[in-house]
Amino acid sequence: MYLCAELVVRRVYMNLPDGYFLQKKKYQLTHTIGQGGFGITYLGVWNTEVKGGLGAMKTNVPVCIKEYFFKDYCYRDKDSYAVKVHSETGEKLFDKFKEKLIKEANILSEVHHPYIVNVLEVFEENNTAYIVMEYIKGCSLKYMLDKEGVLSENKVLKYVHQIGNALDFVHEKNIVHLDIKPSNILIDKEDNARLIDFGVSKRYDIDEQETSTTTLTLSKGFASIEQYDDEGTQNFSPCPDIYSLGATMYNLLTGIIPVESILRATKQMLPPSSYNSNVTQKTENVILKAMEVKPEDRYQVIKEMLASLDIPPYEFAENMLEESKKQTENDATEILNAGFSKTDREGDDDRTIVAFSSANGKAPEDSSHSKKKVKRRIILSVAILFFAFVGYAVYSYFIDITTSQGASGIDMPGVGRNMVNPERPDSNLSVIPGTHEQTVGQKPENDGREQQVEQQQSGSENTSSKPEAGTEQSRTPGSQPVVSPPQPSDSSVEDLQAAAEEKARNEKEHVELIASAKNRMKSQDYAGAYEDLMNALNIKTTDEALNLMQQCREEKEKAIIKERLAKYVEFDTNDFGELKIVRNRESGLYGAINAKGEEVIPCKYKGTDKSINGRAFLREDNLYDLYDSKGELRAHDLRTVD
Repeated sequence: MYLCAELVVRRVYMNLPDGYFLQKKKYQLTHTIGQGGFGITYLGVWNTEVKGGLGAMKTNVPVCIKEYFFKDYCYRDKDSYAVKVHSETGEKLFDKFKEKLIKEANILSEVHHPYIVNVLEVFEENNTAYIVMEYIKGCSLKYMLDKEGVLSENKVLKYVHQIGNALDFVHEKNIVHLDIKPSNILIDKEDNARLIDFGVSKRYDIDEQETSTTTLTLSKGFASIEQYDDEGTQNFSPCPDIYSLGATMYNLLTGIIPVESILRATKQMLPPSSYNSNVTQKTENVILKAMEVKPEDRYQVIKEMLASLDIPPYEFAENMLEESKKQTENDATEILNAGFSKTDREGDDDRTIVAFSSANGKAPEDSSHSKKKVKRRIILSVAILFFAFVGYAVYSYFIDITTSQGASGIDMPGVGRNMVNPERPDSNLSVIPGTHEQTVGQKPENDGREQQVEQQQSGSENTSSKPEAGTEQSRTPGSQPVVSPPQPSDSSVEDLQAAAEEKARNEKEHVELIASAKNRMKSQDYAGAYEDLMNALNIKTTDEALNLMQQCREEKEKAIIKERLAKYVEFDTNDFGELKIVRNRESGLYGAINAKGEEVIPCKYKGTDKSINGRAFLREDNLYDLYDSKGELRAHDLRTVD
């Protein structure tokens, strides 16, 4: 009874109350919008001041604030609201992950990219850490999928191209996201994709090795097989993010969460076109290659994956969907060792499950937990590793069995079962037709094909030169038995010749397509060159074809940027950082664009003027919005500007 009461108290005081202030009233929480195993997310406002002609004016900027709260080890003091830990063991674990979270957040606060949600500030308070991020109006891709059904291929390709560029950017900084899925991609009001939630990301440094406790992140259907084992992500590789991005495409185009990677050795994953016939063959090929179970069979870098997609030109659109701001836990990050049952592995949700491992291979223990729970955790860890091993083993077996020949027991054209294995002198040897000699006194197995070969040979040779059937062939003591080479049948020779001719034709066609692509590129026909290169890559993947395709991609991007820039009239001003103040030729309204011609500040304003704190843009209601040189909204509803 006492335990139940204690749990109720902890549940009530888990979240900070609405209206709570942080950083000496710099931030005020509006309400809770989500929570998971590692944190609680609040919607709040940043209370700041803007100086204008009438003096300093207070303004509120909406922000998202994520509080580090280790759900299974923490509770909140009902009087001070400070976050506390149940035990000494839990406190060490809590402090370790808090340190890692602050480090990663500080890194991300310096990472600015158009398709990544910006981190504004990181600070410690209430014995825990807080991350302040910009607030994006719009919805997640998961919400869009739930509300509107499967997305069009062009829309998916646009979002994937944007998120792919963001991932390529962070991969260059040795950061791997490790939790790419539709619920971690936001679509803003301008219909652009923004990557969020780096809470389980990993940063790899040359002079650093992670030897302490780490996490295993498992988003059902979106996680690569190497994420089921902490050793699989010890070294930097973009491959886990590439798998997850391919799985995200699969989900958005079909509405189906893919089969989990660890189960695919025994459970078939149907291609996307099985659910959506509108998916083109090019896109399907990219998805399937990105989602190869073995990491070495996937694309090795994001650029390679994007180069294989036929990305359409971006079209201006407006996202009218906006998620409700009520609290939700449907897509929370769960702690694997908090309990794992069969039902956790089934269903259509895409919750992220997180397991722990440490340098000594043991899961962290909390001394306040019962022995029964500790035992369940140990069994769980062993079970996960066992299933990972079995999955890999089964998958490797089915792959290897198709490539092996004599050793596998599969009859290949012109090859008998009892071929000599030079590495095994005790293995069964094929014998001269008409004899029964063997090395270990066992009668070698003969199938119908071997008997046919024997008959053909016996008909074309002088039978008197052979020993009689049933007699042992004479040989010098200690010498090796005489072994006859396998004789291919006529049909086998024809098959080999046909295969060689087909290979030669493909090689010739590949060379011709590469040459055609080069000629088209010289005449600036990049669309035609791109099509030739895609056909060449369907035959064979080569570095030359990939490099040429990347050049085509860059030239197409230049043409798209040129087309975008033609829509605006630029003003000769260099006081706004890397952004350009522009007026839209069609609407006559003002905004700002970046070097790629993308609207960072939407062209919806009647005019613009300088300000000591940035740039002020005049709205239709004659109030001003204030932006900084990065295009971030710093204040709104201003009557005058300085």
